[in-house]
Amino acid sequence: MKRASVLVLSLVVALCLALPLAGCSSSNYTPQLKEQSVNDSALNSAGTLRVGINASNPPYAAQSNGSIVGIDVDIAAALADELGLKLELVDVGTATDTAFERESVDIVMGVEEANSAYWMSDEYMNSGIALFSLTEDAEAPTAAGSFKVAAQSSSMSAWEVTDHYGESCLENAGDPTAAFEMLNTGSVNYVAAESTIGQYVIHSSGIEAYPIALLQDATPRTVAVAADNTELQQAVSNALSTLVSGGVVEVIEGKWLGGHVDISSLTVIPAPAQESTDESSEDASTTDSNTTSDTTSDTTSGDNSSSTSQSSGSNTASE
Repeated sequence: MKRASVLVLSLVVALCLALPLAGCSSSNYTPQLKEQSVNDSALNSAGTLRVGINASNPPYAAQSNGSIVGIDVDIAAALADELGLKLELVDVGTATDTAFERESVDIVMGVEEANSAYWMSDEYMNSGIALFSLTEDAEAPTAAGSFKVAAQSSSMSAWEVTDHYGESCLENAGDPTAAFEMLNTGSVNYVAAESTIGQYVIHSSGIEAYPIALLQDATPRTVAVAADNTELQQAVSNALSTLVSGGVVEVIEGKWLGGHVDISSLTVIPAPAQESTDESSEDASTTDSNTTSDTTSDTTSGDNSSSTSQSSGSNTASE
């Protein structure tokens, strides 16, 4: 797998984000590294936290002008700083289970599914397919009707719309940005999108829209550490707890999403029960054996080209 490896000094994220308010700039500020709190024996590279990310998953991580930027990148930088380590980013795509052995990473960001190959931290964010409206207190539909829901074509969001409301309610869009433009112009009543992507589009475009319900249960995003690396597991757990309780993660969310949104408080709309017969079950079984399911995730527009190895001698905040 082609990988991107970016070696940078880690940031004091909350302080760097506050610099413009203080009249300072990152070009004349060099954060002092904290004392290293984890032994080199627990790391693949002495004094460095090698972090696996999926660099084709904006706004969590993506290529931008030759650098990898995003929510997970900023949280990884804050984790490295809290541990007193330098940061090295490695693009491992979605191969979390093999990343520790093949890519020699110490941790992987944004892990949502359990696996015996790794330990998972407490969540630092959550996400799920959300229904958005221009009205903050709008009541989400629970069954098919005369309304329209825009979603990125062939995405999990589009699948959830058809599963909940039927094909007649779905309006396909080229990407989430186009879906929210349809909502803003009144051509649809709602947008279905992955919650973080939806918040990112809203924040970037200036459209005033709000998540009003979930079409699936919220999924926690966690940090994974190799199953046998108990020392690093404890260190990451402590550092992440400090970042969450200290408001650093919330500051990072504010930078990328305009603020912290806890979607776990939203109502989850259940999909209608599917009636089946022996004949339909047999047909479905035959179909499943000859086709593959469409599980394309929502994606945002941007430069997501493959990256090459690159290093930086100083640690600066990405805006």
